[in-house]
Amino acid sequence: MKRLALLALFVPLVSACVNDGIGMVIDGPDHAISLIRQQPRFWEKQMELEIVVSRLPDCQRRHKLQPAAIAPGFKVEVYTTGPDTYLLEQGRHLYLTETQTCQGFQKLAEAPPGGKGELLGVFREEKDKLVFVVAQPAK
Repeated sequence: MKRLALLALFVPLVSACVNDGIGMVIDGPDHAISLIRQQPRFWEKQMELEIVVSRLPDCQRRHKLQPAAIAPGFKVEVYTTGPDTYLLEQGRHLYLTETQTCQGFQKLAEAPPGGKGELLGVFREEKDKLVFVVAQPAK
């Protein structure tokens, strides 16, 4: 009985961990960029972030982003800078990736000379759930 009581106390602690993801569909379900976030241990104050770029059946690859603090206002903005080329902005961190071969990935020190490109949308948290919100077209 004591073990059951201890287990019942442990469940809320484990359930506080974050482990979710969602994709941004580019031009069909086989071409996407997905964001995955994990908080492997409930006592940690940050989440591990990865993106998966895919253009199936040709390529799929996972890339690590900088960890993010567990805090209100979490977001990763996604821009297109050219055909099959994307810029991700996570706070002060910028990443360039592509879906032609899914191999290209680099962290940038600053925005490219031509700017960030066209905003496609943003990965963010809504009601404790990760969502992707498509950007509204410029008027």
